[in-house]
Amino acid sequence: MAPCVNELDLVLASIRNANLSHPDDQLLGCFLHDSIEPGLTARYVLQRCSGIDGHLVIFEVPSHQQPDTKIVAGVKHRDGGQCCITGFGSSVCDPLVVAPIIPAEMQVHERLHEILGVFAGPQLQHHITSNGASLDAYANHWLVRKSAALALAQGFFQLIIQEGPHYEVVVVDIGGPILPPIVDEMPVIRNASFVDHSASGIAIPDTSSLQVLSRFANSIRWSFVGQEIANKQPRSPTRSPIKSPQQLLPGRVATILIKTWSAVPTNVRIMSYQLLAFLGARLYGPSCSLKVQQLPFGMYLKTSGVERHEALANEYGALQLARRHSGIPVPRPLDLVSNSAKSYLLTSEAPGLRLGLCIDTLSDQELAIMARDLRTCVGQLRSIPKQVAPNHAICNALGKACCDNRINAALDYDEDRGDFVGPFLDEEELNKMLQTPALPGVSHRGGHKIVFTHADLNMRNVLVRNGRLSAIVDWENSGWYPEYWDYTKAHYITRLQRRWLRVVDEVFKEYGGYEGELATERELWHYCF
Repeated sequence: MAPCVNELDLVLASIRNANLSHPDDQLLGCFLHDSIEPGLTARYVLQRCSGIDGHLVIFEVPSHQQPDTKIVAGVKHRDGGQCCITGFGSSVCDPLVVAPIIPAEMQVHERLHEILGVFAGPQLQHHITSNGASLDAYANHWLVRKSAALALAQGFFQLIIQEGPHYEVVVVDIGGPILPPIVDEMPVIRNASFVDHSASGIAIPDTSSLQVLSRFANSIRWSFVGQEIANKQPRSPTRSPIKSPQQLLPGRVATILIKTWSAVPTNVRIMSYQLLAFLGARLYGPSCSLKVQQLPFGMYLKTSGVERHEALANEYGALQLARRHSGIPVPRPLDLVSNSAKSYLLTSEAPGLRLGLCIDTLSDQELAIMARDLRTCVGQLRSIPKQVAPNHAICNALGKACCDNRINAALDYDEDRGDFVGPFLDEEELNKMLQTPALPGVSHRGGHKIVFTHADLNMRNVLVRNGRLSAIVDWENSGWYPEYWDYTKAHYITRLQRRWLRVVDEVFKEYGGYEGELATERELWHYCF
């Protein structure tokens, strides 16, 4: 098996180095990884393919024809009146239908029969190319919601077949940010079983067919992403400056209102925020973070235990710094208040969607423009002057102890200290803190510039709108750190999304790249936690 693994690595490296347009590289990578024998599939690619073609479509699934009424009645009774994919019953807007697993009209491109055999194996290849002719009619049909059948054909669902009649339905999170409603209603993983509720002895849905079709789910999703990108109107690569989020009120008016509101007793403000959070949860639902809630009137509320009040205070101060000394688009800090149990940070809403929700559907050109925007923001961030804690080089935005999960990961938890460490006299003191006894010879070098740093740049905290960076949020870790910190932290937080990491590499390339610092960090990360 070793040669196959090596050949797989070789082909995957070739795909990464081929400069394919997005998402062709992703589609081909999935085709290799999801095949029944990835190593053998890689060997086939090496031996038989003279070039790498990302536009790979094995088959087309047509709209299905209504089966015989006897089959329909039997399948409905067998499957118990519930969708085999979602577990939902029928509805007026989205009825249950008896659909074929392998439609009789499904067309497999003749020139790709051989590739299908490599991907799925000869037995499953015959299964598909024969259009399920060898299957019992009941085994080739199942009861599903109409929208769920369409979502399955579009690659949104993957069935993982387990022992006996048991299986898992897994949501495929490729693409976005807008998903079909039926996908939004589903849990990420749903456990289910095929059962003959009719007790008539008819065959249950054929798991072999479902298994091979599920192998194509990731590739199908990337094919649809490619179509979505191709259908976009091309954007002109404008170099217009990044604009700060638009506010409902002019700055001076907002400042007066904020000062007036701050004179209201603390308990009244907190009760108002709790009421708004209650309304926001019902109007907008939960956000990606349990401690952040969208509110009416274009605001967001971040809540934490009072023991983490300093983290919210740091974010409040960092937002003020960014707005005062840069053009970085950030939310306006509106209020910071606490009682004996909790602390509350109120900010204005920032426009856009989290990059992680839409990076799959950004074209290469859009992502390059977004990277340029981020590079501009990083440059402005690093130019913010340090006017606090003159005796400590490394500290948070207020000149106090740092709250950073990378630093905390290197330490045993101390209840008295909590999540706050420092401030540090100089870089050498921080480097000693980051060292591990298991690697006494591994440490960062000194001599780096100390610059203002967001310290949590990731795909949740970078917002985009219309292909442009629209805001950077979540500043509670920010402060003055060695110049490589934002770069290595971005790699520390996100390790699997290669496309995002290429953006990070491109943004920091003009500052030297920091490959050496990243190599040191990776050695130390193994001993964190």
